[in-house]
This record gives sequence, C-alpha cells and structure tokens, in this order.
Amino acid sequence: MKHLILIFSLLLIFSGTAHALKCNKCHKDDKSLTKIIQEREVKSKDELLNLLRKGKMSKLHKNLTDEEIEEASNLLKLK
Repeated sequence: MKHLILIFSLLLIFSGTAHALKCNKCHKDDKSLTKIIQEREVKSKDELLNLLRKGKMSKLHKNLTDEEIEEASNLLKLK
C-alpha cells in the first residue's frame, strides 16, 4: 500500500511538467523555444497561439491543445 501511495504521489508531482516536456521533444538546441520566440519577436500569448494555429508550421502543431500552448507561454513568460 505504501508503494502505491508513493507511485501515485510521484505521478501527481511530475504530471505538471509533462506538457512542457512535450515541446522539448522537438525543440532542442538551435530550434529551442526561446530562440524561436526571440527570432520571430513574439511578445504575447495571443501571438504565440496565432503563430502555432495559422503559421507555416501549424500542421505540425495541430495536436497541441490550447492549455498546452498556454502553459508554454507561461514558461516563456509571455504576457
């Protein structure tokens, strides 16, 4: 029983970072999120959402939910 509680608590702790890691699967080194945001001069959450939904790479990002994009924008400290 103690093991189940430990495993469950670890799952809860790490589930919060799971969405952020989804972006990091593809966005590494030269294609990191911070570099892309700086290059494209994205300043707000709305600009990021518009870029991912209507930009030239929108087909690659179609499986991202609005909540995942919101979390990424919070990590990038966009307003």
